[in-house]
Amino acid sequence: MTFVLALFVLSVLSFCEFTDAECLKISPTRLVVKYGDPASANCTPDTPQTLAWEATQGGVSLTSDKVQFLEWTVNSVTDWTIAPICSTDGGRCAETLNITVYKLPSMVSISGPSDRMVAGRQSEFRCGIQDVFPVNRLHVSFYKASIDNIKTEITSYPPEMNIPIKPSSKEYTLQFTPSRDDHGARLWCSARLELGEEGPKPPPEMESQHLPLNVFYKPNISEASGHRLITEGDILPLSCQADGNPAPSYQWAFPVAGPVLNNTKEGSVLNITNIARSQAGEYTCIASNWLGNSTWSVDVKVTVDHLPIIAGLVAAGVVILMFSSGVYYYHYYRHNRTGHYQLKDIFSRRKP
Repeated sequence: MTFVLALFVLSVLSFCEFTDAECLKISPTRLVVKYGDPASANCTPDTPQTLAWEATQGGVSLTSDKVQFLEWTVNSVTDWTIAPICSTDGGRCAETLNITVYKLPSMVSISGPSDRMVAGRQSEFRCGIQDVFPVNRLHVSFYKASIDNIKTEITSYPPEMNIPIKPSSKEYTLQFTPSRDDHGARLWCSARLELGEEGPKPPPEMESQHLPLNVFYKPNISEASGHRLITEGDILPLSCQADGNPAPSYQWAFPVAGPVLNNTKEGSVLNITNIARSQAGEYTCIASNWLGNSTWSVDVKVTVDHLPIIAGLVAAGVVILMFSSGVYYYHYYRHNRTGHYQLKDIFSRRKP
């Protein structure tokens, strides 16, 4: 007897499960509705039935006649957890409409020391999400865009697991360590609702303002030029250019004099006119700001141009040679030549 009773109960339960699953169909099976927007769905029985919709909004009383379908409709959904139920007379069959109500945040904001960051030092940024629903569908990401406008996701937060019942506000943090290359970049955060296949495409998203990053970093000499071999008496031009924030000041150190200061923002140029051999040696450019310095050195060698000396010696030799030839001609050739005579002797011989 007990066995027969148990078999009967199982048969009834199986019938009920079958009828509950099959006797009513709701179309669409799932709705994703923005808060305040209209919504509607149809309830259809396998055979005409007296139907009703039970809901906090848009409820429909049990029909007096058997119908082939019954529509549920609302002009503006304002219940965050609305769950309309379609049922037959007596509740023999019942189906619940799967509906998700969502709302974008009223504000997404980001805060942090974006104007006073230091390369290599960690800074904290906060992303505030106000009045969003549902938080178990919320994805939060931090993004960075370089000065070339290349977008990179720095980090992201997956949705929370708790089931929300009303809009809530959340705050998310980012620990960010900038490099010198991040100077001039932009940082922001984004709130995105992933609402599934029935949700809007692309997923609704809201961004914070974009924070420009001012990153301080020590100088790095990126360009330098100068002659390493120069002739005595020429001009020695030396220059260096450093990248740094704040803009660096420049100092030159060289062998024969004290340092020369040049606080130009464009760089530092050193010119030594009429350089002497005593000024040969190592010349160093030092670019500095309050975070450190960068140096560049060049070993200058000063050579002597021997061509003028050689030309002078040759010219002096030619002069000496010419002078010696003249002296020789005067003292030797004129006084020792044969058949020489004087005009006075000729005139004296003509007198009687």
